[in-house]
Amino acid sequence: MKNFLLIAVAAIFLTTACESPAPTFSLSGKIDNAEGKTVVISSYDKSGVNVLDTLVLTEGAFEYSKELSEDVLVLVGEAGSRNTANFFAENVAYTLNASLDKMGEAVITGGANFELYKSVSDQQKAINEKNNELKKAYGEATQANDTAKQRQIVEEYNANNQKLQEVQVEVVKANPTSVVSAFIVANVYGNGAIEEMKEGLAMLDPTLSTSTYYLMLSEKIEKLEKVAVGQPAPDFTMNDREGNPVSLSSFKGKCVLVDFWASWCGPCRAENPHVVELYAEFKDKGFDILGVSLDQDKAAWLKAIEDDNLTWNHVSDLKGWGNEAAQLYAVSGIPHTVLIDKDGVIIAKNLRGDALKAKVGEVLN
Repeated sequence: MKNFLLIAVAAIFLTTACESPAPTFSLSGKIDNAEGKTVVISSYDKSGVNVLDTLVLTEGAFEYSKELSEDVLVLVGEAGSRNTANFFAENVAYTLNASLDKMGEAVITGGANFELYKSVSDQQKAINEKNNELKKAYGEATQANDTAKQRQIVEEYNANNQKLQEVQVEVVKANPTSVVSAFIVANVYGNGAIEEMKEGLAMLDPTLSTSTYYLMLSEKIEKLEKVAVGQPAPDFTMNDREGNPVSLSSFKGKCVLVDFWASWCGPCRAENPHVVELYAEFKDKGFDILGVSLDQDKAAWLKAIEDDNLTWNHVSDLKGWGNEAAQLYAVSGIPHTVLIDKDGVIIAKNLRGDALKAKVGEVLN
C-alpha cells in the first residue's frame, strides 16, 4: 500500500510538472522622458477605459506581464493623458519603445491582431492628416468668403471619411473571426441606426459573440430597442438642484421633452436659446421639459442653468457620461432629446430647432 501511495503521489507531481503554463500577454521596452511620471497600462472594453496596472520603469526600461481573459485594445501612456500608444493585445510577447511625450509614435511589435489593427490604424492616420489639412483650408476659404471652395472642401472631407469606412468594412469582411473586426464594427456602426448596427454584427463570425466589442454593440441595440419611438419611456428618478428626487413618471399627462445636455457641451449651449423659446411658447399648453445634465461639476452645471435662463426642471447625478438616465436611454452624444407624449410613450428623438418646435406644436394643437 505504501508503494502504491508513493507511485500515485509521484504520478500527480509529474502530471502537474508537465503542464504548460498559461500563455500571458507580456510587454517590454523603454519609454524615454518618463522620469517622475506615472505611466499606466489600460484596456478598452465595453465598460470603457480601465487601468490594468502601473508600469515600473528603471531608467525608462520596463517589463510587464498579465494573463488576458480575451484579446483587447491596450493603451499605454501617462496617467490622465490622452497621448497614448494604442494596440491590440493578446497572450503573446510585445515590445514597445517610445518617448512619453510622443506615445502616438511608439514603435511596437506584437501578434497577428496587432498587425491587423495597425494596418487599419495607419490608413486612418493618413486620412485624418488629409482631413486636418482640409479643415485648415476650409477656415481660409471662410475668411475669403469663397463659398464654392467651401463646398468643394466639404465634399472632399466627406469622401475621405466614406473611403475610410469602406476600407474598414473590407477588413471586416476579409477577417470575420478577428476581434479587431468586432472592434471596427462597434466603432463604424456604433452611432448608426439600429438596422445598421445589426448589419454590422451580421458581418462577424458567431465565434465573436462573446467578445467585449460584439457585446458593446449588441447590448446597445438591446437598449435602443427599449427606447425606440413607439415604446413606453423607461422611468428614472434623479435628484434636482436642491437634492430632491424627481421621477420622469411624475410628468405623465403632459408632453415632456427629456433634454440630455451639459454645461461643457458647446452644441448644447448653442441649442439652449431655441429650447428657451420652445418652453416659453408651449409651457402653458401642456408641455414641460426635464433637463438631464451629464456634468460632474455641480457649480458649472448650476451656473449654465442660470446663464442660459433655463427655467424648467433639471436633474443630474453628476456622473458625467456615466449618468444613469443617459445609460438607460443609450445616449452616445449630446445634445440628445427624447419627446414623450402625455401617455408616457416616446414619439420622437433627437429633434432640434424648428423640427422640434413643429413636432411639439403638432402634438399639442
